Amino acid sequence: MRRPPVYSDASVLAWARDEGPDVLESAALEEALGPLLRRLSLPAGLISGMTGIEARRLYPAGARPSLGATRAARALFSGSGLGPHEVDLLYSTSVGRDFLEPSTASIIHSALGLSPECAALDLGSACLGFMDGLNLAALQVDAGLCDLALVVAGENSRPVLESTLDRLLAGECDRKLFFDNFATLTLGSGGAAMLVGRDPSESMPRLRRMISRADGSSNHLCRGDFGGMTTDSAKLLVRGVELAARTFEAGREAFGWTPEIFDLIVCHQVSEANTLRFAEALGLPWERVCRSYPLYGNMGAAAVPYTFDLASEAGLLVPGTRVAMMGIGSGLSCAMLELEIPRGFRGRPVPPGPPPAAGSSRSRPGAGRGGS
Repeated sequence: MRRPPVYSDASVLAWARDEGPDVLESAALEEALGPLLRRLSLPAGLISGMTGIEARRLYPAGARPSLGATRAARALFSGSGLGPHEVDLLYSTSVGRDFLEPSTASIIHSALGLSPECAALDLGSACLGFMDGLNLAALQVDAGLCDLALVVAGENSRPVLESTLDRLLAGECDRKLFFDNFATLTLGSGGAAMLVGRDPSESMPRLRRMISRADGSSNHLCRGDFGGMTTDSAKLLVRGVELAARTFEAGREAFGWTPEIFDLIVCHQVSEANTLRFAEALGLPWERVCRSYPLYGNMGAAAVPYTFDLASEAGLLVPGTRVAMMGIGSGLSCAMLELEIPRGFRGRPVPPGPPPAAGSSRSRPGAGRGGS
């Protein structure tokens, strides 16, 4: 039986995010869908009402997933005191890819000017790719196979969102087709990067352990490609929550986890309903759950590290905090990763992210703030 990984030396030495510059509010999205919503007798405020998502970010037309990942990595290096030439391993973990070939990692490798000795590869696990990248990076560091591993993700939802709008407004859309494509309307854009290595100062977040479980029989519930995504949202929510409960129980058996031991929960952001059901099923205190979906939507593999960075910026990472990174990815897969903020932690290691676009507001995670 496969043993869950427990890490001994791996820490997150630096992290950063990149925000898509264009803000698309749910109200504007509904305005574009207005003729269809009226024809189907669907109420105003449907998107925000069903999801809790008020807005999402987009990159400009033509931008590829590597853009957000590269910009986040550059922001990381700008404040970490470490340089791209020191990186031994690069994992690109986005759901989106620039091309089927070559690897998106090779494009990011070139853009960052990483050394020829730095291995670079794409690592795909739907929305859990980044967490799996952290796991493999930590194992490489612990094994002495690399000193610094860079894990990145970049998502640009504009192409799939625009193609979905075109399809829904083509004139043949009924309620079933609309709701099969509804999850696509929650998608946002952004980039995130984390640098994993040993920390002689013992002052940076320590990666401790991870547990994962899979339900491959549910792979048909959410399927997407460059042109769109169809989802059986109701069944996906039920099966996902069931898998999450089994995964957390495995963590209880392996590590003694209980809901109360985690001071902060950073989970994959899909919608308010999904996040709330996830927390209820696991018995997680809602006030400890970081929530970025209201202003950023579902950013795929970038969601967990992006939300972690928002929590850091909001001052929620304090010495002694135990953090749970959790998520469910289509397929289905579930992963839960424990981090510890050491007593010597002195705060965010890199400058804050870029200022929000004109007319927008920056989200702060819900945990410790009485809601989003």
